[in-house]
Amino acid sequence: MQECCLPACPPSIAPALSSNSVIPAARAQRLDHCAPTLLNVIFAVLWAGAWASEVRAQAREWSAEVALSSELTERGAFVGERKPVLQGVVTLYDPRGWSAGLALGLQEAGSRTSRVIVRAAQDWVLSNDWQSQASLQYYAYPGDRASRVFDRAEAGLNFGFRDLWVFGASLYHYPHTRSDSAPLRWTLDVGARWPLGEQFSLTAALGQASVQPRGRYSYGSTGLAWHRQNWRVELSYLSTDRRARSLLTAGTPGHWSAALTHSF
Repeated sequence: MQECCLPACPPSIAPALSSNSVIPAARAQRLDHCAPTLLNVIFAVLWAGAWASEVRAQAREWSAEVALSSELTERGAFVGERKPVLQGVVTLYDPRGWSAGLALGLQEAGSRTSRVIVRAAQDWVLSNDWQSQASLQYYAYPGDRASRVFDRAEAGLNFGFRDLWVFGASLYHYPHTRSDSAPLRWTLDVGARWPLGEQFSLTAALGQASVQPRGRYSYGSTGLAWHRQNWRVELSYLSTDRRARSLLTAGTPGHWSAALTHSF
């Protein structure tokens, strides 16, 4: 839950390995009120199908998490002000591999930055060691008019090896940002977890994001995680390369970030 809420990662992968989103380079660009894109339509259909499966399923399972993070970051870049953010997520699981979730994030009093994520996913077990997940989700930032340029529809595919490695790829579209020359952006991620014992583990992640037509940048993180029963504490160092400073509107220097998570 270091850079985003847990719905962005496979259930068996640690939160620090999640695939997070890029801040659009054109924050000040004019809002585009055009009709929903094909990606939005696909998302709506998949979300509706997952929800219908949950309603019909006789056996239901669910999970929930609440986390307090030092700030809200997405793929190495700050979202909103650098202030603590409270995040929560609820996920329903279907026996056939479907899941549907809702995540909320809100910064401390006095800040208008907030985030809502709705998500649908399908999981597959490929072997004793490998699993995969396809997901569609929509990120909304309803805090104010300026934050709407962060809204996006995102499709992702992840492959996980045991509970140690995760590889991911994402395509996403910003409906309120003019991007006629490059309507879709992409991201590639790889993350790892190295157990140090029953409670401690080292974490690391690397990724590259395209913010076309202006270019692409790389980002990464490394950290230490502690887990005991339903509690998790994580301290990570996040950074981006020099190209991010000219592509993104938010500050992107290397910085430490902390998160405390409780699972239900």
